Amino acid sequence: MLQKIIGSFLIPPGILILFLVFGAFLLKRKKWFYLVLAVLLYLLSSYPGEFFLLRPLEKNLTFSTLPRNAVIVVLGGGVERGTRLGDSLKDSTLRRLMAGFQIHKETGFPVLLSGGGFSQIKPEAVVMKEYLLSLGVSEKDILVESRSKNTYENAIFTKEILGGDTPIILVTDSIHMRRALFTFKRFFKTVVPYPAGCYFGTPEFIDFFPNSTSFYLNSRAVYEWIGILWYNLKGR
Repeated sequence: MLQKIIGSFLIPPGILILFLVFGAFLLKRKKWFYLVLAVLLYLLSSYPGEFFLLRPLEKNLTFSTLPRNAVIVVLGGGVERGTRLGDSLKDSTLRRLMAGFQIHKETGFPVLLSGGGFSQIKPEAVVMKEYLLSLGVSEKDILVESRSKNTYENAIFTKEILGGDTPIILVTDSIHMRRALFTFKRFFKTVVPYPAGCYFGTPEFIDFFPNSTSFYLNSRAVYEWIGILWYNLKGR
């Protein structure tokens, strides 16, 4: 345990916190500025930050009763471009896709994959479709929305394909679900959330020290809170 604690301050983000603390005591001016930065970085990279930033996003996100004759809408979560194996799904996308695949196996509902790309790049939804086909899903059960660049476009382009009266089962990360629900409910009468896994849980002692996992999750949570605020201000 001691080795893990020491190790957490020898690599980022822990070592950056040490630099800020040492800088606060070595420099005569702006001491409090460096200490405040150190505290903020600590919160962003540890369990206390998850409690304040991540937990509210996942709170009360429960699995609902699935509607009849619905379409499973899976939102993309990113693609690793140009890897040794070609375009590969990021873990977030794969987690969402497998959740949608499981619902499809249980219900037989068609799956709509939503996610675009930039010019001259294979759209994310196409990469997702190729993966579902490799799992044995029939091509006739897969719909593709490959123009969207953000959550708002996910919703509006999906509506163009399905129409707003079609019940949908919305599959995305628990972190992303609140913003996605807020957006899709503006275009669809029936939206059932189906979070593809949750991240906030009971901490271990080591989670109170700086770690890259908490930093990643809290960074995503901050991005979502900014997105929720922006969509509210823009009326989206």
